[in-house]
Amino acid sequence: MSLFNIAAAAHLAGSVVLALFFLLLARHDPRPYLRAWTAAWIAQVLSLAALLVSNLRGWHASLSLYLFLEAGHGLLIVAAAQNYATGQGPRRSHAAAVMALAVWSGIAPFLFSGDNALHAAQHAILALAYLSAAAILWPLREPAGMGLRLTTNVLGLLGLVYVQHAAAFAWTERAEATLVPYLEVAPFSILLLQMLLGLGMVLAVMEAAQWALATTNEQLREAERRLKALAQTDPLTGCFNRRVFRELVDDVRARSGSEAGVVTLLDMDGLKAINDRHGHTAGDDAIRSMAEAIRSRTRTTDVIVRWGGDEFVVVIPGASSAEGEGRRAQIMAAIIEAGLSASAGLAVYGPDRDIMAAVQEADEAMYQAKAARRDAAV
Repeated sequence: MSLFNIAAAAHLAGSVVLALFFLLLARHDPRPYLRAWTAAWIAQVLSLAALLVSNLRGWHASLSLYLFLEAGHGLLIVAAAQNYATGQGPRRSHAAAVMALAVWSGIAPFLFSGDNALHAAQHAILALAYLSAAAILWPLREPAGMGLRLTTNVLGLLGLVYVQHAAAFAWTERAEATLVPYLEVAPFSILLLQMLLGLGMVLAVMEAAQWALATTNEQLREAERRLKALAQTDPLTGCFNRRVFRELVDDVRARSGSEAGVVTLLDMDGLKAINDRHGHTAGDDAIRSMAEAIRSRTRTTDVIVRWGGDEFVVVIPGASSAEGEGRRAQIMAAIIEAGLSASAGLAVYGPDRDIMAAVQEADEAMYQAKAARRDAAV
């Protein structure tokens, strides 16, 4: 057996290892580009087997099969790169390319008088495929991990090696020279690079799986944040609901030795008249407007709770009674600017006064203010 056939057999053995490894990997990963890479290595195994049969038996059918499968290997490499880069599956251009390869593999053994010219043409096709795949993946290599960078670099290097082999085979054909030693051991260099390519592909698959997992985890965390926000906020106004207020009460009570502040309870005036005259949609708009007015005069440390219906509770931590009166006046002014009217009550909580007792006191003060306004109007 010639050195060229021995090298081709070694290349076949290495390709079998790559194909089996990718077959096992593809069983647990459904991504299309991984299946395309797996098919590419299987095609190379079959093509090298057909080449050995053609060299040993001299069968044109085996040679045509080699040409088709080896070029198909290159086409699958390009298709996998396109899928990795764009997420798109097979295209019509791929079917056209398969048809062209079938025609090429059928007539190529009869177009070239010598084996060197035929190998030169075949290596030129593979060079074009590898360089095209490298060009497709090149824009993605910088933000990606080491696996994709290694894959892209080795694809480009393999493309250049195949260009060199094509030129060498073409030169030996034109010069009617014998194959130089490096051409006889060419399969060894290609096998080494393809082993590096397989490693890069595996790393790229693992990195893609890690990115997908990280993305999924981030989406889950975002969904959790949204669910938590939905559970804590009132859907009409965006203010906190009573559940949050209960948690606040527990927190204040736990720090009863140092926590102090002011509670303001506000109740919109005339909501029933708005609903009766303009409908409940207008009433909901009025409630939202009141919430926005309150929010415009509060700090990030304040807590705004939709207490129920058209009632709101504003907790102002750390404020004294005088400060609370000033803040209440600012909120009432904002409500008036919004074209609405409301009644408000205020109470202080602290180490000597439970916050729920302060809410009750503010509620009573609010009703007194509402009654006083009603009497004044009468």
